[in-house]
Amino acid sequence: MPIIKAQDVQYCTLQCPDLDIQEQFLIHFGMHTVEKNEDMLLMKGDGNQPFIEKIIKGDKKFISISFVASSMDDLKKISQTEAFSDIEELSTPGGGFVSKGTDLDGFGVEVVFGIEELKNYSAETIPTNEGRVINRKNQMKRFLKGSSPRILRFAHCGLNAIDPLKSFNWYHEHLGLLASDKLFLGDPKDPATPLQGIFSRLDKGAEPADHHTIFFLSAPMLSEGKPVMNHVSFEMFNIDDVFTGREMLEANKEEFNYFQEWGIGRHYQGSQLFDYWRNPFGQTHEHQTDGDMFDNTFPTRELNVMVDEAGLGKEMAESQWGPSISNTFGNKENG
Repeated sequence: MPIIKAQDVQYCTLQCPDLDIQEQFLIHFGMHTVEKNEDMLLMKGDGNQPFIEKIIKGDKKFISISFVASSMDDLKKISQTEAFSDIEELSTPGGGFVSKGTDLDGFGVEVVFGIEELKNYSAETIPTNEGRVINRKNQMKRFLKGSSPRILRFAHCGLNAIDPLKSFNWYHEHLGLLASDKLFLGDPKDPATPLQGIFSRLDKGAEPADHHTIFFLSAPMLSEGKPVMNHVSFEMFNIDDVFTGREMLEANKEEFNYFQEWGIGRHYQGSQLFDYWRNPFGQTHEHQTDGDMFDNTFPTRELNVMVDEAGLGKEMAESQWGPSISNTFGNKENG
């Protein structure tokens, strides 16, 4: 039995050598500045989380991901384990409490409770008419040319782990994560087939959870054995925000040294519409929307990623549509 079952994610923490450069990238990416000083930057989206990315000044690296406990009792329970610290009070916007830990690869893991959500957030979704299903009547859908993309929430991260299965088991034991998909480089039924990665989601019981909250990938395969951040991902309000985000970053990429890593496309595993961009330090950030949602009855799938889900496909990690995966995706430059 897991020690606790986390109910959501709250924010990610990265380290960057220049806060001004990262702030400008995140503004173009769709965020807004909350607080900034010489050592730390907090950025928010247009949803109700007080901040969704925390940046500390220093050599580029992934610091931590934060999970939301379902109660103060659960926060106390996780704080009493060997891997986590005593509870501290948070001084960041929204307040709350945190217990801090470290996973098997040295990545930070925070468990928080009591962070107060923003009561008034600044964006709302305009319904989409799909086929002849009319969800929008006598209402026009309008986005001003050049408008900023709107981020709903911090959604997930990808981590290159030394041993993805051991890392997943650690998160299952401590935070209750479930495996949605296990990815193999060949036939999953063959014991000799290498495991490339595991998409893992929260266990929220009968309530649907995102297809993945952490995607564990193989550091030996992708980042020369170095455990690094693969990417951090942010859920957009809708598809329009993914495309307006791409347009904003494309318009500014030469002046500010941004690089489109992979996109726009639609994944098989998770089904998200995706677009990945690197900041000037090489750390990959994803815009995504319209992903799969599973409750805790959905079984783990074991998949051969050398073919697509119809058993066809011409390349590893092929998408339903969109460009081929880049040959730099998830490399050690993410830090």
